[in-house]
Amino acid sequence: MHSCKMLNLGCAFGIKHQQHQREPNYFNLQLSILSFQQAEHTPALDLRYLVTEAAHYVMALNFQEEFDLLYIDLNPNAEDKKGIAGLKFNRDAKKTMLPKIYDHLALIDISSVCAASIYKHGKEIIGMEKSNFPADAAMMVTEGCGEDYERFSKHLLPVSRYFLLRPLHTQWNTILKAFDFFLMDGVWDAVIFIAELISENKNMGIISHAHMLESLSESTCYPAFCTAREGFLLARYPLTKKSLEMNN
Repeated sequence: MHSCKMLNLGCAFGIKHQQHQREPNYFNLQLSILSFQQAEHTPALDLRYLVTEAAHYVMALNFQEEFDLLYIDLNPNAEDKKGIAGLKFNRDAKKTMLPKIYDHLALIDISSVCAASIYKHGKEIIGMEKSNFPADAAMMVTEGCGEDYERFSKHLLPVSRYFLLRPLHTQWNTILKAFDFFLMDGVWDAVIFIAELISENKNMGIISHAHMLESLSESTCYPAFCTAREGFLLARYPLTKKSLEMNN
């Protein structure tokens, strides 16, 4: 059995080398949910992008009954966009798009913001600072995640309409629940494991779902990850108006 490999990422595991000073980032919830940072030039296979794509995949594993997970495309994004082409999956077009399906898609989309934040600041810090969201979202890393957020907000609109909720409240509820998932025992370890697996196979062009799942299932973090998945799904579904309110 392969052990769950750990990347040499001090910040990813909350190891602080210097005192962190948080600068407040207050914003009006009526106007904007997030203020996206200007992205810096980053190589196509920068490790942070591998971590965020791994997070997309790990979140998508919760919804295998609804989606046919295919592979992660490791080729650079088209049109000089940063990062890689990323996770590819299908869904039978004949199936009805229920609110929970849009919710699944939104959770996959926003996983990049969660992963980028935990990767930069560490689980311990994000676990503490999450209680300040949304009033103070200074610790949320949005650099390079703008397109994911656009898809996230679009996917949640049908959910908000169905339950007659304000879109901004539904969005923050979903963001916080996504962070909760990645902070559960075994989940961030699974993200790091998949990120390293991607890195090891980066010259292959793609890495298949079958390969990733088989490798992950042999890791030491897999039992805790499976337990976390079960708990997350039981807590999130079925969707109700009350469960989607911002303070729940």
